[in-house]
Amino acid sequence: MNTIHSRGGNQVVFSSINYGTDTSAEGRCVIRELLNSTYNGVGNGETAIFPIQIWKKKRGVNYLKGDRNYDLYELACKVTARRFFPNFLNLDATFNQSDAWRADDPKRYMHEVATMGCRTRVFENKFGMKTSVGRGNLSFSTINIVRLAIECMGIKNKEERINCFFAKLDKMLDVTAKQLNERYDFQKTAFAKQFPLLMRSLWLGADQLNPNDSIEAVINQGTLSIGFIGLAECLKALLGVHHGESDEAQKLGLKIVSYMRERCNEYTEKYHHNFSVLATPAEGLSGKFTKIDRKEFGVLEGITDRDYYTNSNHVPVYYKCSARHKAEVEAPYHEMTRAGHIFYVEIDGDATHNPQVIMNVVDMMDHYNMGYGSVNHNRNRCMDCGYENADAHLESCPRCGSTHIDRLQRITGYLVGTTDRWNSGKLAELNDRVIHGMGEKG
Repeated sequence: MNTIHSRGGNQVVFSSINYGTDTSAEGRCVIRELLNSTYNGVGNGETAIFPIQIWKKKRGVNYLKGDRNYDLYELACKVTARRFFPNFLNLDATFNQSDAWRADDPKRYMHEVATMGCRTRVFENKFGMKTSVGRGNLSFSTINIVRLAIECMGIKNKEERINCFFAKLDKMLDVTAKQLNERYDFQKTAFAKQFPLLMRSLWLGADQLNPNDSIEAVINQGTLSIGFIGLAECLKALLGVHHGESDEAQKLGLKIVSYMRERCNEYTEKYHHNFSVLATPAEGLSGKFTKIDRKEFGVLEGITDRDYYTNSNHVPVYYKCSARHKAEVEAPYHEMTRAGHIFYVEIDGDATHNPQVIMNVVDMMDHYNMGYGSVNHNRNRCMDCGYENADAHLESCPRCGSTHIDRLQRITGYLVGTTDRWNSGKLAELNDRVIHGMGEKG
């Protein structure tokens, strides 16, 4: 179970739960009842927004026919087809495995990666046990790589233009790492008694702290993350094309993120903290950065001409391609962005009675070595009585007659009950989203 404190009294607590690998009779019972309850909905049959539910997919445990929990995996896909959750965490991805995992270990969950969602993956640990349990992300900061690329656009020679970009990126990475380290230096001054829940039993090693002890020894098990946004627009500025439409752009995109990963490894050694790269979802930041850059640099086609920058390393939401092509392009970035990432596809129509399409997406994650993924599909909700269905053209509620209809949408890795509170950038992105067919490239 992962959670963060609500920052305001009116905010739903952001929480998530990872499950699927407990093969005991009791564990299977809990998983089955959770899935059935999720399928039936809450209240008047509404889809629960939180907690985010995450299915831990593992070969030999729940993914292959004959696996002990395969029946629960089938049920999970059925539930996702109706309720969006659970999302899927691929424990078989090469970077999501631990050498300490053993099938006969009753505490094997200690060696299974778990995630809060697309923004908080914590597993590798330079200063302690490799685990997701009892650890968390301390701070993250995001770099506007689009702006760095725009500042280099005036250089006509391509090689010089790209070299200029990397020089700017290098300086910004140094500033960001220094800033995160300074934040850590402030965080470590806190005393254990200031966090009676976290520093009593939740964090690794917290049980060894006295009330007046500094939390430094414990929180250094956590992570500091450097994120990026708008790789597609960055590549457009540097090459005139993005990575979904050009092999050259994909090669440069991988070089950029790989370089960020290498520098984070260096910062881990320099500052003695766990640094990692985050594929920033940036619900608010995407529009904020764009407005600032458009004001200074004007409207640039394919770069600042929309109200948002694309989520991290994703193919632009407006780019028409198959789910398979999207997977081929985005998959290699998952291994590099170990602070958090997500792959998702938009499917058309009512998925409620087609759980096979969900299984197809999970198969795609397995095939392309992706870490975490989900599926978007149509789901309407009556905001007056809670009635839900998947009618693509629902204008009035068949139960109560209300015309107060909204669509459930996944903003990135989690759901929102209404789009009324979305900022202009994310609303523009929502309107630009296209369906991804399950066929080949095209």
